[in-house]
Order: sequence, then C-alpha cells, then structure tokens
Amino acid sequence: MGQYYQKILTTTLSPFIHFTGVQHITKPVFSGRGHILMMHRVIPDSGRTRIHNHLSLEISPEHLENIILYFKKRNYEFISLDVISDWLVENKETDKRFVIFTFDDGYRDNLEYAWPVLRKHGVPFTIYITNSFPEKHALLWWYILEDLILNVTCIDYSFITGRVKQSCSGIRAKEKAFNAVRNHILRMNDENLSVDLERFFSDYGFDVNYLSNELTLSWDNISELAKDPLVSIGSHTLNHYNLMNLTDEKAWSEITESKRIIESQISRRVLHFCYPLGKYGKREQEMVRRSGFRTATTIKTANIFTDHSEHLFSLPRIQVNALTTEKVLDLQVNGFFPAILNRFKPVIY
Repeated sequence: MGQYYQKILTTTLSPFIHFTGVQHITKPVFSGRGHILMMHRVIPDSGRTRIHNHLSLEISPEHLENIILYFKKRNYEFISLDVISDWLVENKETDKRFVIFTFDDGYRDNLEYAWPVLRKHGVPFTIYITNSFPEKHALLWWYILEDLILNVTCIDYSFITGRVKQSCSGIRAKEKAFNAVRNHILRMNDENLSVDLERFFSDYGFDVNYLSNELTLSWDNISELAKDPLVSIGSHTLNHYNLMNLTDEKAWSEITESKRIIESQISRRVLHFCYPLGKYGKREQEMVRRSGFRTATTIKTANIFTDHSEHLFSLPRIQVNALTTEKVLDLQVNGFFPAILNRFKPVIY
C-alpha cells in the first residue's frame, strides 16, 4: 500500500479509533510534554487536479488557523525552539504543555500565507532554509514530476537505477507512475541527481529550473521574515542531500556552509537544524553539535518528553498535512499513532 493510501486509511479510520477512547489509554505514557509540528507549504486550494503525494506537503491557510485554534482551546503554550531546553527543565513538575510550529525547505508561501496567520495569533515558528531555494537553483523535481505526469499518457524511461514503463491514462495510473519514478529518483546518487534529472525532464520537454523562482523564498524574503521576533530561521543544509550518503568533508560543508551563508544574509545567528529527508546517525548529530546549533529535528513521529532536554539533536516531530483532521491530530498528540508507529516505545535518543 502506498503512503498516500495509508494516509487516506488513517484519516478514514480515525473517527472510529477516536470514538473508542483509546487515546485516553495512550496519553499518560506517549503524549509527552509537548509537540513539534512539521509542515512544508501553506497554500489556498487551487481546485486543480493534483498528484496526491503532495497532500503530504501542503495545507491551506484555513487549516493552519484551525490547527492553532485546536491548541489554543487546550491551553497549550506556543513557544519557540529557542527556549525548548529551558522550558522542559523549568516545567518538569508542572502540568503545562507546549507546541512548536516548524516549516521545512523555504517555500515562498510561508511568507505569503503562513506568516499572516501565525502573526495574527502571535505564534512563534521556525523555517528551515535549504540554501539552494533562495539561491534559485533548487531542483524541485517532485513538483516538476507532478506537472509532467499530469500532462502525458505514459512514462517509458530508463533511469540509471532501472526502467519505468507505466501508463498515465487515469488518475490511479498517474499515481502509480509518480510513485514509480519517485522511487527511482530517491535511489539515485544525490550529487549526480541534477544531471540525471535534467536529462529525464528535458526529454519530456520540461525545464528543471522553471519552478524555482515561483515557489521558493528569496534572500530578501528571508531577511524580512527574520526581522520578526516570532520567526526563527534554521538550516536545512545547502542542497537537501541525504547527509548519510556523503563523505565527512562533504557532509560537514553542507551543514556548516549553510549556517554561515544564512547568518551572513540575515545578520542573525542560526541555532536550529533539520536533517534533510530525516536521515541522520551519530556522525551527523555530532557534526551538527560541533557546528554550533542548539537543536536538530527529525521526521520521526513522536511527542516531546522531559528527557529530550538531554537529546536536543534528535527531536521528533508530528507531521501536519492536508489529511490531518482534528481527530487525527488528537490521536497523534495523545500518543496513539506514535505508540503504534514506534512499537509502544517512547522515542528519546
């Protein structure tokens, strides 16, 4: 079963799971003290046909506001990553709970649609910048691939990792084709990816750079955001490569140069890091620590516990996307889904 259909199943079953009250059983052990939310894009619904994979990356401004109101109604404290360590220590013996909002990559709509909603409610947030986004040479292959597949009747192409031959005659077939190509792309060597994909997309009449200006923040945009006390600018490396596939020298450069360049652009320290694709090990954690960051987030699905004050370079998050209904969110923050996904073990490491 593909990721999209797993999400659909989760959303469909959540009202029934929620009705059983099982979240009240998992809450004492798996809800933790708070939550770091992971988001990417905030855009109005265009109404056009989409490849469903992108529902994992997008929410509407109205949805974002509903998420904020969910936590407001439950008396959560909205805090910044800047204070998470102190907050966990200072509130160790209290019943207070917190939530932190984070956005990955550096999409322009974070400025246009997310910032006004978050500012309206006084919610602090972090945007993790991949430097290739404001440098305007990011290869947004997932969106180019969507456009390509929506405009062809079949895919027949031999990648370095193998051949994809798939009909695109209907939306189900297009979903399968997208996932088949995506799987090959994720197996390619990151450093040669642009060359391989430029050849693929150009064969189908698509320019690999045509979405970069349209969808990504500029350095001026980022500097504007950084002036707001509610906003923390974090690092997501230079090129969004899987750090675990890189040499020590290359991985170190991806981490440290990203930090240095962002700091030079916004004239503020960059204290927070996010592992691209959520891929990291002890080497990557140590590099991030040595680089002068205070925290690093992952894509592990779990809530935050007091003990995370000693594990600030492997902080889990909860993904929020277009399929995150209130009942799905309730099952997440109260520990049901984290318990299932992590085999009933709290994620603290």
